[in-house]
Amino acid sequence: MFRYLLALMSIVLSCLSAAAQAPPPANTQPGTATKIGEQIDRGLTQLGAELSQAWSEVRKSVEKMGVQGRVYGRLHWDKALEGANLDVSVRDGQVVVLSGTVKDAAAKQKAEQLTRDTIGVTNVVNDVAVTAAK
Repeated sequence: MFRYLLALMSIVLSCLSAAAQAPPPANTQPGTATKIGEQIDRGLTQLGAELSQAWSEVRKSVEKMGVQGRVYGRLHWDKALEGANLDVSVRDGQVVVLSGTVKDAAAKQKAEQLTRDTIGVTNVVNDVAVTAAK
């Protein structure tokens, strides 16, 4: 979805750029610039509506995602936790239990902090073990 939006925005921007750089035709009639401006306005209005709808869909999907999915996503994509083997479970819908292994104490703390900062989490039980560096 995000790639679609980026592609759409780049197409619109390249069209606008090309229109701005193109020399006017030799037999330009009065009002042509106005027509082009109106077309650009319509295109931008449509793009704004599509972006608004796409953002609404993204928000709905995040709201549908449970606490476990939100925590997992945050932990999985954080570079400080790269190579960590973490499991996420949820008790009573809001208490997150972290288990697994990380490379150092800083990574363990980072996993706990990311979890605490996740919407919907009220408490964290951090059972993550630190493994010795090889």
